[in-house]
Amino acid sequence: MKWIKQIVLLFIVSCMLTACATNPQTSARNDDVSLDQWNQGEPKSAVIDFVESVTDPSSPHYLLPEDRIATFDMDGTILIEKPMYVLFDFALGLVKAKIKDDPSLADKQPFRAVVEKDMDYFHGNMYGKDGLFDILLYASDGMTDADYYQALETYLTQPHSRFGKSPNELLYEPVLQLIDYLNANDFSVYICSGSDPEFTRISASGLTGIPPENIIGTMVLTEWDGKHFTRKHEFVQPLNDMAGKPVNIRNKIGRIPVIAVGNSRGDLEMLNYSKTAGHSLQLIVNHDDPDREYEYSVDKMKKLCAENEWIEISMKNDFKTIFE
Repeated sequence: MKWIKQIVLLFIVSCMLTACATNPQTSARNDDVSLDQWNQGEPKSAVIDFVESVTDPSSPHYLLPEDRIATFDMDGTILIEKPMYVLFDFALGLVKAKIKDDPSLADKQPFRAVVEKDMDYFHGNMYGKDGLFDILLYASDGMTDADYYQALETYLTQPHSRFGKSPNELLYEPVLQLIDYLNANDFSVYICSGSDPEFTRISASGLTGIPPENIIGTMVLTEWDGKHFTRKHEFVQPLNDMAGKPVNIRNKIGRIPVIAVGNSRGDLEMLNYSKTAGHSLQLIVNHDDPDREYEYSVDKMKKLCAENEWIEISMKNDFKTIFE
C-alpha cells in the first residue's frame, strides 16, 4: 500500500507543477500579444516594464488580477476627436433636424449658436445651462433607446470629412493593441469618457474588445415605462469629465486604476487619481502628427506631463501606424 500512496503523491505534485506552469498569474507577460505597432521608446518600455512588475509573482509590486485595473479616455485617446468630438457631431445633427422642423428654436440658445456655427459660445460654456453638454440633452430629449440607436446607426454610415471612413472606424491601432496587451495580462480595462455611455457602447465598445459593462460615461437620465427607456432632459450627476471621472470610477469599479490613459486636461483628475494607487502608470496621447492625423494642444500636453510626472505618447514618434 505504501507504494500506491507514493504514486498518488507524485501524481498530485505533478499536477500542481503543471498548474503553476500554465497559470497566467505566474507569467510576467503574455507573449501572444505584442506591441509591434509601437516604436521603441519610453512609452512602450514603460508599459512593458510596468505590466511585468505587476504580473510577476516574485515582484514586490505583484497584483492579483482583480486589482489590475486600467482606465482609458475615449475621444482623442482611442477614437479620433477632430474636427469635432464624435458624440457632439452626432448630437448637432439631431439638433439641426429639430431646428428644421421648428425654425423658431433658432431664436434662443443653444440653438442660435448651432445655426450660426458659433463654437466660441460653446467653448465659453462647456458645462453651464444651454452649454455644450446640454446639446446632448436637447438632441435626444424624449427619445427611446430604440430611436437613439437607430439615429446613431444612421450617423455611423457617414464618412469622416478628411479620412472617408465612418467615425467608429477611426480608432488608433496602437492603442487598441495596448488594450489587447493588457487584457492578455489579466487586466480589467474600462473606457472612462465624457461621452454618453450608450453612444460609446454602440459606436466603439465591440471594436475595442471592452465589454459594455466596462463603459463609464456622462449619463443621461432615463425613465422606464414598463416597455421602453425614455431619455429625459437631465444628466445623472456628476458629469463624467474632469473631477467627475474619479467619482464615477470609484462608484462604478470600487478600485483605483493602476493604469490611466488620456489625452487632455479633462483627464487630469483621472490620471492623478490613478497615482494614488502607489505603483502605477499614467500616459497621455499627444496629437503631434498633422500628416497622419491632427496636431493640437502639443505644448500644453507636454507641460502637463512634466508637471504631473506622466509619460507622453507622441503619435508622431511612438506610433508606427495610426489607423488600420
